Amino acid sequence: MPLQGNLKEMSLANLIQVNCQERRSCRLTLSLGDQSGLVFLADGQVVHAVLGDHVGAEAVCEMLAWDMGTFTLDLDQPHPEITIHTAWQPLLLEGMKQLPVRQAARAHTQTHAKPAATNELTQLKTIPGVTGAIISACDGVVLATDVPDSDGEDEAMVTLFIGSAANDLGRILKLDAFDYGTISMRNKRVMVLEQPNRYIGLVLGDHASATMIATAAAQMQRNHQERSL
Repeated sequence: MPLQGNLKEMSLANLIQVNCQERRSCRLTLSLGDQSGLVFLADGQVVHAVLGDHVGAEAVCEMLAWDMGTFTLDLDQPHPEITIHTAWQPLLLEGMKQLPVRQAARAHTQTHAKPAATNELTQLKTIPGVTGAIISACDGVVLATDVPDSDGEDEAMVTLFIGSAANDLGRILKLDAFDYGTISMRNKRVMVLEQPNRYIGLVLGDHASATMIATAAAQMQRNHQERSL
């Protein structure tokens, strides 16, 4: 029976490492939104991968940047061809080196403001002490940004990085769920909050109270959910 799971719980890098160390031959099917990719292992080595137009090591590196999505593991599946001749350890190492750039590029190319998200941005900026706002999905898609004197790209990357890093650290250390945190960016402070399936970034004014803003944003989210019922 195929093994199925969530990439948020077990990443592609971990899947490759475990199965290569066990010297398995298998097929990994990865899905994220409307994208689907395949990774083939033979006798403990990655031998082939494909993701759309990406083939071989390029496809593996692209899918290593996925921190959301699902996987299916089928054992003893034959590989259709060999497109990867690098051992799995240096393959993963190279993929990890490219990870920040690929995640940033993915977030940038998929950035687009949706009407509902834009409306929420307008509401978030009505909170006293908030001068800018960003809404980012947990999979790296920036849904909307509104940051004065900025295209919002840097703030969106910080929002996604802090939110993801806090969740990963909390899971490793078995801490309570991430609520919110603040970070200084050059001449501004950004508060990062987690909401279901997304992160909110709020640019704070000079004398803004992080606690009061976090409380107001949480109440706004509850009101939005109630209206959606």
